[in-house]
Formats: sequence, C-alpha cells, structure tokens
Amino acid sequence: MKKMMFCTAVVLALAACMNPPPRSEDHMVSNPQIIPEESERIQALRDAGKDFARVVTVPAANNIVSNSVIIATLMMRSGSAPVDSLFELLREGKEQAVAVVGKNDALTAATIEAAIQQLGDNPTATTILFAGKSKYVKELQKLSEKASVPFEGVDFPTSQEKDSPSSQEKDPS
Repeated sequence: MKKMMFCTAVVLALAACMNPPPRSEDHMVSNPQIIPEESERIQALRDAGKDFARVVTVPAANNIVSNSVIIATLMMRSGSAPVDSLFELLREGKEQAVAVVGKNDALTAATIEAAIQQLGDNPTATTILFAGKSKYVKELQKLSEKASVPFEGVDFPTSQEKDSPSSQEKDPS
C-alpha cells in the first residue's frame, strides 16, 4: 500500500512539472491538415502512398521524464485524450485510415498500443498509420497482427538519426 501511495505521489509531482494538457479537440483533426510538429511524419506517410482522412496527434512533454511517466500510466491502462480519440475511431469500425502522429515515437506507440488493448476482441476495419523508428513499427505490426487490427507503418528516422555519422552512407574511397 505504501508503495502504491509513493508511486501515486511521484506521478502527481511529475505531472505538475509537465505542460498543461492540451484540449481534447487538439488531438483529433478531421481534416489531414499539416500540424507543425508532426508535418514531416504526415509527409512521410503521404510519400509512402498512404491515404488517410483523419489524424490523431499525440502531444509529448518537453522532457524525457514526463514522457516516461505518461508511457507508464498508459501501460497501466490509464486513458488519455489521444487514446480515447483513437479508440473511438477504431470502435466505429468504418473502412478508413487514421494517421497517428507525435514527435515522441515511444509515446505515440504506447498510445496506439493502449487504444488497441482497449478495443479488446472487437473487430475493426479502421487502419492505423504510423511513421516512426523501425523498432516501433515492428513492435506495432506484431501487436496489431495479434489483435487483428489493420496497421501500416513507415520507417521515419528522427532528425538526430538523420544527422548521426552512423546513418550516413560510408564513402567507399
């Protein structure tokens, strides 16, 4: 019991350090308009030939600790506005595609995972689209196959990965 109270206190303290949560209508865009932080990911999906009518955005905090706390709460089946938005789209079961984008791949993947888990055994014809690190694309493909949820992922390296020496082509000379 003491451990649970301590964990709750830590979560509340860290949550107080985070940015105020965006309004719920900020998470779902019925029109695939370009959102500045996620525009490169949206463009990567379009460049890969992915067609979608809706976008669910997953806002990230400005620090790794806060993002980690949010991910942990999602793994404990605590909801969030982006999870609820995605779940509602999946539950509709319409044959449509929804892009789920955010600047933090781990948080975006955890949001997708939470929505799929919330869906349970209910079938859906809604396809989830995600552009992120290949690690998360592969994890989400496995999860969605197991849950029979349509999923399409596009590898999208972060700007740090694009600029790192290991991601540059090595000169053979």
